[in-house]
Amino acid sequence: MSELCGLVSVLHTTRRSQSPASSFLASACPVHTECDHGHVAGARRAGQDPGPRHCDICRTSNLRSHVTHWPPCLFETAGQCALPGERCAAIFRLGTVLTLLRDGTLGLKKNDRKFVLSKDGRDLQWWSPQKQIMKGHTPLTNVLEVRLGHTTDFFNKLQDDLEASMCVSVVYGRPHQPDILSLLAFTDRQAEQFCTGLRTLMNTAETGAAKSEELQDSWLKQMFVAADKNNGGTLSFDETLGLLHRINANLSTKQAKKLFMEADVNDGGESGLDFEEFKQFYRKLSMRDELYHLLQKESGGNCVLKPDTLQKFLVTEQHMDVTEEFCAGLIEEYEPNETCKEQKLLSYEGFERLLTCPKFSAFNYDHRNKVYQDMTRPLSHYYIASSHNTYLTGDQLRSNSSVEAYIRPLKLGCRCVELDCWDGPEGNPIIYHGHTLTSKIRFADVIRAINLYGFQTSEYPVILSIENHCSLEQQATMASIMQEIFGDRLEVEKPDQDKEHLPSPEELKGKVLVKNKKLSAAAEEENEENEEGWVSDEDEGEEMSGEIKANKRQKSSAGLDNKNAGGGFDSRSSSTTRRTPSPEGDVIEDIDSTFDPDSADAWKSKEKTHKLLLAKELSRLVTYVQAVSFKGFEESLASGKYFHMSSFGEKKAMSCAQRRFVKKFLRYNSRQLSRIYPAGSRISSSNYNPIPLWNAGCQIVALNYQTDCPEMDLNLAKFYDNGCSGYILKHDALVNPAGTFDPYESTSFGSHFRPKEVFLKIISAQQLPKPKGDEKGEVIDPYVAVQVLGAEHDTRTFLTKYIDDNGFNPRWDAKFSFVVHAPDLCLVRFVVRDKDVLSADDLIGQVTIPLNSMCQGYRHMELLGEGVQHASIFVHIKIVDYVPPAPKRKGFFGRFRRQGKVAPRRPDEGQVPQGVNDNLGRSDKDQEYLTNAVDIIVESEDNADVGVDIPDGAAAGGAAADDDDDDDACEEEMDVDDTAVDNDDDCGVTEVHSANLNLEDVTTVPDAIDAHHEQDIVERQVEQELDEAREQEIDAKEAAEKALAEPADEDSDDD
Repeated sequence: MSELCGLVSVLHTTRRSQSPASSFLASACPVHTECDHGHVAGARRAGQDPGPRHCDICRTSNLRSHVTHWPPCLFETAGQCALPGERCAAIFRLGTVLTLLRDGTLGLKKNDRKFVLSKDGRDLQWWSPQKQIMKGHTPLTNVLEVRLGHTTDFFNKLQDDLEASMCVSVVYGRPHQPDILSLLAFTDRQAEQFCTGLRTLMNTAETGAAKSEELQDSWLKQMFVAADKNNGGTLSFDETLGLLHRINANLSTKQAKKLFMEADVNDGGESGLDFEEFKQFYRKLSMRDELYHLLQKESGGNCVLKPDTLQKFLVTEQHMDVTEEFCAGLIEEYEPNETCKEQKLLSYEGFERLLTCPKFSAFNYDHRNKVYQDMTRPLSHYYIASSHNTYLTGDQLRSNSSVEAYIRPLKLGCRCVELDCWDGPEGNPIIYHGHTLTSKIRFADVIRAINLYGFQTSEYPVILSIENHCSLEQQATMASIMQEIFGDRLEVEKPDQDKEHLPSPEELKGKVLVKNKKLSAAAEEENEENEEGWVSDEDEGEEMSGEIKANKRQKSSAGLDNKNAGGGFDSRSSSTTRRTPSPEGDVIEDIDSTFDPDSADAWKSKEKTHKLLLAKELSRLVTYVQAVSFKGFEESLASGKYFHMSSFGEKKAMSCAQRRFVKKFLRYNSRQLSRIYPAGSRISSSNYNPIPLWNAGCQIVALNYQTDCPEMDLNLAKFYDNGCSGYILKHDALVNPAGTFDPYESTSFGSHFRPKEVFLKIISAQQLPKPKGDEKGEVIDPYVAVQVLGAEHDTRTFLTKYIDDNGFNPRWDAKFSFVVHAPDLCLVRFVVRDKDVLSADDLIGQVTIPLNSMCQGYRHMELLGEGVQHASIFVHIKIVDYVPPAPKRKGFFGRFRRQGKVAPRRPDEGQVPQGVNDNLGRSDKDQEYLTNAVDIIVESEDNADVGVDIPDGAAAGGAAADDDDDDDACEEEMDVDDTAVDNDDDCGVTEVHSANLNLEDVTTVPDAIDAHHEQDIVERQVEQELDEAREQEIDAKEAAEKALAEPADEDSDDD
């Protein structure tokens, strides 16, 4: 032991002398240097301190702190564990000290921090060893990753001064914007065991059936600690009331007091609630009536489920194929009560745990966690998750470039990342957004990160989209770096000229593809002594020119460009092109209606085209994704190779995806790859709507992953499918070169897709936070917007009524139904917002699911968003094959058919819409909101909730009510056809199709109605009124005749 501790002293001394930046390393522990193993063990057995001397490593002379620095001593103290991971995890029960490094105004800041596990084993804490003050903590479930080596931007800057084997990074917090602790261990072994031990604790915290319960308890613990203002370990009644307001629970003082007294079983509420009592208080508060009644219904009133009754529920309601033995295993896994578990009974608590676990969520668990699609088709037959300007963490002008910005998309399954390469100092290429104020990172650091994280989430090929601005020497350096780091992963096999299609993702599994310009075969083979050749840079030039112009305008408006101070965006516009501001303030050009992709001038760059010298070393790495300039669909069909791919700017891509050219675009994308990138004017890193481009078969639709927005919600949801592999197989209709499919023509859907009819019931929500996680402010008034997105004919939106002052457990019970004619193209987005009369409605959270991955039955959907933890919405989903209604009867007798409610005329200002009546009990404020904003009313079972179907730029109205017991009858009678207005007979849903739904979160109900739909609605209304008048006249005559024919009953009593 003394020899090993002496070696530590030598290592510390050597590192101090070799590196000035490492001079802050503590000296070796004098106790460890002078003691031997027997002395430490003897001191431990005697319960004595091994020595009074001060330890420069742990800043104390306590034995328990000393031994954590050398694991052999620790293992004697903590006992021998069976597994190496458990042995390392034991370090955190006693505590271990590392040095925390941070950037400071005067240079590098360093502070020793002791890392320990909390007493309940759920949190990782770090303390100041000198002051014995806790400096920070995080639940183990919030620790995302533990890294060893130079794997972050911080350590990459110090890699010349610090040894990689001693650098530790703890990544924790929100996945989209994590925090990172940069730590320096005192020995290589300590760093390795710190990482191993923490990973073991993370795995323990995240495995097992109790994961959801552990997460809930961890969240409750955070709430409890935050509410305990005096740090007394208990919550008084006043503190409990404050906590109720914080979690959006609308509970009267009397009700809260009753629950408080019931939970405080020890002293009747005098000393307050400890954590265990608070958990009981919270469980009573969160008892859910809708789940209890469902359990009562399914169990026949017994409120417990046996394996056979659970099987019946899962088969009939949840549409799952399970056996009784499987259900017995579920009871064993999810039932917390040991008595019920022994009797194979599932109680309410177990039923709730089962329905809220990830395996039973609305997003098909197998689709999200397994690759289930055919991966042997050509690469062009797949959508590919793609990132634009991947290196940026924020806007396109001033934000930081970061290696972390590559790691996050790769861990989300992104398969195509972008590298903007420029000449760097000392012959080392760098990556940054050229001609801007963004920071720079080293090309080699990015390649190392891609090699390390590129295949952790998905094993299918990664595409490096290189924007090359480097000199010949640094291009050769780039090629050398990629060959050295990627090794055999780099795909360098030349394409077979005789083949007609790209290889499959399965064939390219584990490979890295380089997308860049390529020299001709003749140029690569001849003049070997000249390792260079000329290529056109118009693709890079076209993208860069738009970005540079936008950057100059942005700099000018910010006062950064002295030459153009005071300038702004170009106000000139042609008769066919308009500029539209995006919600982030970017100015985006609309689609040019006169654009013709096959015209001679359509693809000519407005900027002067330059020739670029391309190093042969780099050219030889380009194989199946050779970047070529697009010259039109006809030329690509005539002379394009399957391994040629072109990049399209957002505006031109949207023009090609128009109704006039979409079939040509589909044919092109069936054989070759296309990459779409955002307009250069999107300075704020905003995104465009990817759906029209996906519908046109575009594979690489690159978005700014650093921006949280509705467009990214759609992108992430689409690529969560198929095991998060980053490759989604396109429908056969989109890859048939001679196909007839047109996403704008509903008549072409029938031969390609099987339409589905979806019956959706928004039941309730749980634990909705205040907007952006704020703790202060009023209790929210939530409502749900459901956006159906896909083919133009299928696009529509629904709204529920908002619930006053209840974000803890709001209840809607709102029902909708809709038909999706192209289900393979459809995404369903659920958005929860807080109704605000004076300003735009605040976003609470959202969740988006591909329709083909949506599970049926009673399902929970966990919400995503800033400050959202453990919030969910509870829904019932039923999806059936759509059967078109029988043709309507014509002629005189057809007038007596049973008719559904149709959309009334739009009410004049101040007029109450049809279907809104006084017995709904709404306030004047609610009534005014409905009168001015809502055109479609859906009354739910208790005559208090409203569901609204909102189209983009169109609306209509109608009202009806149905009972919960009539769900099946309601679903059978729902009639949704292909006309502009769909009518339901008993379920009270009236739908108007939307052609161009805005992806921005719904803030208010559209106030304008489309003229074409309005005319159609009026005509139908007039026809219905005439039919009803005739029916009433006939009924009146029949009643009069019957009254005259029947004699009066003289013996009847008056009521």
